[in-house]
Amino acid sequence: MPLTWLLTNWKLILVGLLLALLGLQTMRVAELKEDAAEKKAADAETRLLADRAQRAEEQRRAAVAAKETQDAQVKINALEGDLRLARDASDGVRDAAAGAAVRARAQSCAINPSQGKPSVDALDLLVDVLGRADRRAGELAEYADRLRIAGLTCERTYDALTK
Repeated sequence: MPLTWLLTNWKLILVGLLLALLGLQTMRVAELKEDAAEKKAADAETRLLADRAQRAEEQRRAAVAAKETQDAQVKINALEGDLRLARDASDGVRDAAAGAAVRARAQSCAINPSQGKPSVDALDLLVDVLGRADRRAGELAEYADRLRIAGLTCERTYDALTK
């Protein structure tokens, strides 16, 4: 009887098998979709962590650069104070040299009044040349000090960022 039953109900059995295969395939597709969704979520999490790490690194670099810039500004402010002191001292030396030239001229005229005043006094020329040389030396020293501060700041920033 089971054989005759199979022969008479073969369409029903075939439909049942097809439904079972369709169910299995549906479950497989659902598993694949779930796996894809999990992979997508994991990829999104990985990207999020990478973005956070990149932002943290950018913030670290910005903080290092800001600190080095602030340190450089402190050094530049100290340099400007030193430059003011050096300029004041230089001005005092130039004034003293000019005063010495005036006193020397007055003494030389008092000793020999018949000579008259020369058109260009050698002492005035010397005071002028020394004054200009001193000013130029000060300008070059300031330029060199500023370049040194900038170079050291750049070097420290690079070292801090490449660790």
